[in-house]
Amino acid sequence: MPDLRRFTELLDTAYELFNREEAVVYLNDPDVMFIGDIHGNLKALDLLLEFKESSGFETVVLLGDYVDRGRNSIAVLSTLFELKIVEPENIVLLRGNHESQEMNLRYGFYQELDLSDELLEAVNIVFEQLPVAAIVNKNIFCVHGGIPGTVAINEISKKDSFEYLWNDPSMKAGMSQSIRGIRPRCFGRDILSGFLQKNGLSLMIRGHSALKQGYKWWFGKDLLSLFSTPKYCGYHNKGAFATLRKDEIDIHTFGPSTYNEQYSLLSNLNELPEW
Repeated sequence: MPDLRRFTELLDTAYELFNREEAVVYLNDPDVMFIGDIHGNLKALDLLLEFKESSGFETVVLLGDYVDRGRNSIAVLSTLFELKIVEPENIVLLRGNHESQEMNLRYGFYQELDLSDELLEAVNIVFEQLPVAAIVNKNIFCVHGGIPGTVAINEISKKDSFEYLWNDPSMKAGMSQSIRGIRPRCFGRDILSGFLQKNGLSLMIRGHSALKQGYKWWFGKDLLSLFSTPKYCGYHNKGAFATLRKDEIDIHTFGPSTYNEQYSLLSNLNELPEW
């Protein structure tokens, strides 16, 4: 059983930390680890943190979607909040589209909170303070979903973050409609190129999309998509994460043969869910 009392105690401290962070966090470190969606998969998170410790990575950027789908969202959040409290300057927790009350009500986290409206509201007050994006070494842009156009970095805000959490890359030029719904959109290679050039960046790293191999390069190597949950919702996919050492990015994959994670919703799917 999850320790709800300990989890509740963590929320106040986590709120204070995230409230002090801007919408965009800047990091400078030649060695950085990038982690994609976790979705309540505590086994995957434990493996990732073991790699962090054994490989000597101090700086870690997590791309959002820590909760829902999996049965261990409280444990995942507790672990990450505790890590943030111990290493506040080195651990960056970006907001994903599942760090929202609307998604939590539909995809399992609310049930894990024992259907507590009060606790769900308290958690989402913390979620609203998570940073939207991170810039690593002045040239790598990290975000959960994508971009709403060729915007300037100083236009990004916590209050108007929807498209940064929901948008996806597309082979179609310009901005186009997403299959995810009315509000989310897709951005083409031209939009990404304009955004990177405008802001003096060279690469985007994002999460948000379940992938069979756990990662995917887009537009040559201008965009890297990561998904760090193997065997997601019963699908036989790998998990992946990335590391940066002295300007070289390496992709690491793991699972799913060693994982039998149970999911609260949507098992035995024929196709990877996009949500």
